[in-house]
Amino acid sequence: MAGGPVGPNAEDSPGPVRMPLRLRTGGSAGSGTSGLLAQLRQSAFQGRKLGEAFDVWKRMIDGGSLICLGLAGSMSSAGMWPLVTWLVERGYVDLIASTSANVTEDLLEQRGVSFYQVDPDHVDDEALLAKGFYRFYDHVVSAAEYDRMEDLTGEFFDDLARSWPGPTIAGVRFMREFGRWLDARGLGGSIAAACYRHRVPLFVPAAPDGPLSEGYRTARRKGPVVDFFRDYEIVLRIMSRYMAPGRGTSASPHLAAIQITTDNTVFGGLSGAGVGTECISWGKESPTGWNVMVFADFTIALPLLCQGLLEHYGPAHARAARAGIVAEVTALLDD
Repeated sequence: MAGGPVGPNAEDSPGPVRMPLRLRTGGSAGSGTSGLLAQLRQSAFQGRKLGEAFDVWKRMIDGGSLICLGLAGSMSSAGMWPLVTWLVERGYVDLIASTSANVTEDLLEQRGVSFYQVDPDHVDDEALLAKGFYRFYDHVVSAAEYDRMEDLTGEFFDDLARSWPGPTIAGVRFMREFGRWLDARGLGGSIAAACYRHRVPLFVPAAPDGPLSEGYRTARRKGPVVDFFRDYEIVLRIMSRYMAPGRGTSASPHLAAIQITTDNTVFGGLSGAGVGTECISWGKESPTGWNVMVFADFTIALPLLCQGLLEHYGPAHARAARAGIVAEVTALLDD
């Protein structure tokens, strides 16, 4: 068939046919974000990868595996935190590992503080400093309100020092207590509070790198000592339950992985490892797993994926495997 057309029925077709995108009106079959993502799965470049990520995430939700979410970058200041809490509430993530900023800067808007858009190419940073604003590339927030948010976390340290009975506390338990404290103070929309209510472990290995450190500095009482190395032992217990044993302290590779990033391995980014390439050499991902690298801005990809999941499953859906996973993981967290 050399030189001839290659179509969907051709025996020597090298792969699925790349389909052209079609616009669909509201109410028609395949319309909406869910339908668009399904179409993108058959397209090209990062649109195709986003469609593949949507397909893999649905497979995760329909299965019984542990779903872990890693958060980096300034996502909460960008307004992505309600989507993360939505994922927690629906059972679409079972464990979160995050930077410190993402689980504290989400408190600002819940406390009535607004972020304001600015033109990053023409903004005067010296003028912002004089007027009392902190800048996150294309949006700013009141410096005084940000500092008050940091001071608020100091009250949590005071409370923890009074209520925690032991001299040390694991990092993941520290974040659970933080979520409990926020929830009791009407800040239940925060990521930490949502994780507390739904018993989703929240790991913040670099908790001192953010507003919590300033809160600790200003706290009147300090203690217990947060043992982040204890988290490693807890994570190994979780891995041993949900991943078959591998070499040494490692477990076998993940069944699936989605990474959404604008970073690049060729400059040493992503720790020099993509989920479908270098990570396989470390035994972290399977060469036969559903591994998807999406090179896109998270603030574009996550809203589309969440909207697609909402449309696909409906507004009242909760993951079937959630209750069992929560019970097992909670037992693994308790000493």
